[in-house]
Amino acid sequence: MFSNAKAQQIISLDDALKLALENNYSIQVARNDAALTKNNNRLGAAGMLPNVFGAVGQDNQVQDTKQKFLSGSENNKDGAKSSNINAGVELGWTIFDGMKMFATKNRLKELQDIGELRMRSQIELTFSKVIKAYMDVVLAKQQLALFTETVLRSQKRYEFADEKLKAGKSPKTELLQAQVDLNTDKSSKIRQETTLKNSKAVLNQLLAREVNTEFDVSETIQLKSEIKLEYIQQKAVSQNAGLQIAKKNQNVNLLTIKEVQAERMPSIQLKSGYNFSRSQSEAGFLQSSQSLGFHYGAGISVNLFNGYDVNRRLINNRLVFRSSEWMYKDSLSKVQSAVAQAWNNYQGSLQLLSFEKQNIQVAEENYSIAEEQYKVGVITSIELRNAQINLINSKTRLLSVQNEAKMNETELLRLSGELLK
Repeated sequence: MFSNAKAQQIISLDDALKLALENNYSIQVARNDAALTKNNNRLGAAGMLPNVFGAVGQDNQVQDTKQKFLSGSENNKDGAKSSNINAGVELGWTIFDGMKMFATKNRLKELQDIGELRMRSQIELTFSKVIKAYMDVVLAKQQLALFTETVLRSQKRYEFADEKLKAGKSPKTELLQAQVDLNTDKSSKIRQETTLKNSKAVLNQLLAREVNTEFDVSETIQLKSEIKLEYIQQKAVSQNAGLQIAKKNQNVNLLTIKEVQAERMPSIQLKSGYNFSRSQSEAGFLQSSQSLGFHYGAGISVNLFNGYDVNRRLINNRLVFRSSEWMYKDSLSKVQSAVAQAWNNYQGSLQLLSFEKQNIQVAEENYSIAEEQYKVGVITSIELRNAQINLINSKTRLLSVQNEAKMNETELLRLSGELLK
C-alpha cells in the first residue's frame, strides 16, 4: 500500500490547469477555430490584391474541305488537318470599389478578434470546470479522511462497549448499537471511496487523460487575499469575453452595412495580359499564322439598377445592427447581475467559512467531553453518538464551505476576465 501511494503522481491545481490548457479537447477545438479566423484575415480575401490567371489551350481538327474561288479555281482536300494553340496570362486589379475592400478587411479583423475571444472564453470555461473538478477531488479526499477518522472512533467506542459488557457494566444492547453505528460508518466510508474515484475520473477526462489514471491532489487551496467589488465590476465591463464578443459583433454588422453601401459607388478595374496564338492548316487561305503580344487597359462599372436589392440588404443589415446593440445591452445587464450574485455568494461563503471554523472547535470540545463522560458512565452510548454526529456534520460543512468559497471566487474571476491571469 505504501508503494502504491508513493507512486501516485501529486498534481497541484496549477499543474491541472496547465495540462488542461495543453490537452483539453474543447480548448484544442477553440484554438483551431481561432486559427481559421486568423487565416481568413488576408488582403486577398478582402479583394485588395490583383488576380492573375494563366491559360493554355490546343485544338486539333481533321476536315474534308471544298473551296471554290471567284477566279474559278478550286481547292478540295480530304482529311485536311489544322491545329490552333493559344496561351495567355491575364491580370485584373480592382483599384477602387467604393472603399468596400477596406470595410471587408476591417470586418475580417473583427472576426479574427471574435475567434480569439471565443477561444479565451472557452479556456476560461474549461478552467472553471477543471477548478471545480479539482476541488471536488480535494473535497472527496478530505471527506474520506473524515469518514476514516469516524470509523476509528466508532471502532474504539465498540471495543469500549465490549469491555463494559464483559465486565457486566452495560447491557448487550449498547454493544449492538455500537456495532450498528460502526457498520454505518464503514458503509459511508466505502461510498466515499467510490465518490473519490468518480471525481478523479471527471478530472482526468477534462485533462484529456485516461480516466483511470491514478494521481493525488494537494489539499492546500488558498483563496485570494483580497477581492474588491469595484475592481471586479470595472474589469467585467472591460474584459468579460462575452461582452467583448457582443461589442465586436456590433462592429461586424456596422462594417457589413458599409460594404453594401459601397456597391452604390463606381468600381474601377485595371487589366493587362500577354497572349500567344499559333495556327496551322493544310487547307484554306493561310497555311500558318502566329501572334505574340500584350494588352492593357482600364474599365469602370456602375450599378445603375438591380431591382432595389442594395436597398433591401441595407435595410436588413441596419435592422441586424440595431438588434446587435440591444443584444450588447442585454449581455451587459446579465453580466452585471451575474457579478452581483457571485459577489453575494462569495461574501456569504466567507462568512460561513469563518463561522464554521469557530463552530468546529465547539463540536470537537463537545465530543471530547462526551467521550470522557461516556467512559465513566455519565452519559449513554446514544448521547455519545449524537456528539459524534454533530462533529462529523460540523467538519463536513466546513469542507463544503471551503469548496464553495473557492468556486465563488473562481466565478468572480471568470466574469471579470481575470481568471487566466
